Amino acid sequence: MRRTTPLLLVTLTLSACAAKTGADVKNDLDAAPAKTTTLQVATVPARSGTLDAQRSVSGTIEAQRDSQVAAQSGGVVKTLLVQEGDQVTRGQVLAQLDDTAQRQALQNARLQVQQAQISLAQTQRSTQNNAGSLNASVQAAQASLAQAQAGAQSAENLYRLGGISLSDVQAARAQLAQAQSALAQARANLSQNGQSAQGSVPLQEAQLAQARASVQQAEENLARTAVRAPFAGTVAALNVEVGEFAQQGSAVARLVDPGSLRVKFNVPATDAATLVDGAKMNVGYGGVNYVGTVTGAPGVAGTNRLVPVTARVQGGANLPVGGAAQVRYRVRLGQGVLVPSGAVQAENGQNVVYLVSGGVARRTPVSVVAESGAQVAVRGLDAGADVVSPVPASLQDGARVQSSGGTP
Repeated sequence: MRRTTPLLLVTLTLSACAAKTGADVKNDLDAAPAKTTTLQVATVPARSGTLDAQRSVSGTIEAQRDSQVAAQSGGVVKTLLVQEGDQVTRGQVLAQLDDTAQRQALQNARLQVQQAQISLAQTQRSTQNNAGSLNASVQAAQASLAQAQAGAQSAENLYRLGGISLSDVQAARAQLAQAQSALAQARANLSQNGQSAQGSVPLQEAQLAQARASVQQAEENLARTAVRAPFAGTVAALNVEVGEFAQQGSAVARLVDPGSLRVKFNVPATDAATLVDGAKMNVGYGGVNYVGTVTGAPGVAGTNRLVPVTARVQGGANLPVGGAAQVRYRVRLGQGVLVPSGAVQAENGQNVVYLVSGGVARRTPVSVVAESGAQVAVRGLDAGADVVSPVPASLQDGARVQSSGGTP
């Protein structure tokens, strides 16, 4: 006969134990799993610095000295002495107008000068000769008067002594009066000659000066028939042909100074503060890069809300005026602690990064100063901190992590 009591007791005991164990264990599906897993993350060290960005805009190549050379006198174009593309020096003749009339006018003016010089010389010689003759007449009249005075005095003395008659005295007196009159007339003639010289000679001198001024004016008119370069440069265009009539003031040629090439472009007002005088940039044209230096940035936006900027181009003598160049410049966006853009997350209305310290990820709020490309400048973070980047989707504050860039 088999004994079954022990087996039953074992079964009951196991059932009781199982029931007890099931009563003690809670079945909570909403509870967070125990953090027993270490998450592998990549970190980068945060560093202090300035965040810059490169901008690229289109600009127009211009010349600071770009002149339409005008004719200073009207006339038919007689000769063109340059061609488009020629290099010329300051004062070089670009075109010659017909100067026949101007040369004739100059010749006539020079003849007038010669005539005025001859007339003045004749007047001066005549005045000098007359003055000498009249001075001699005065001197002779003075001698005659002295002799008549002596004769009259002697006659008076002799008459008182009874040596001569009254008629003899009267005759001596008449000779004295005649001598006095002759001297007065000689002096009057001399004075009149002097007055004539004072009027005639200055008049002749004025006429000579006027004739010389006419020569100078005729020479200037002749010089204006030659169209000259006002500065050294390149002949960009010729606006006339031989045989055409060029009006006074009309453009004969366009002259450009290649040494004064510059590029003009527009930038946003936020960038204009960086592009101060002396700032360097890159100017590209036709696959060649040139150095540009800012020479004018007024900082005042135009109607299009963009600020015009001018930069001088170094070594760009062969750049075509009016061509479009690509301008590349750098602007300073902000200064702070630089981290990768993938390290910054938006959580609950805040920008945060995760730092690794002691093998634990710590959620740290930051404020973004500026962003450019793959970098962000932030505040609220110390330089040198290990920042998680990129941030895994499962990463939580306080999680255990294994860092590839920092110390776990």
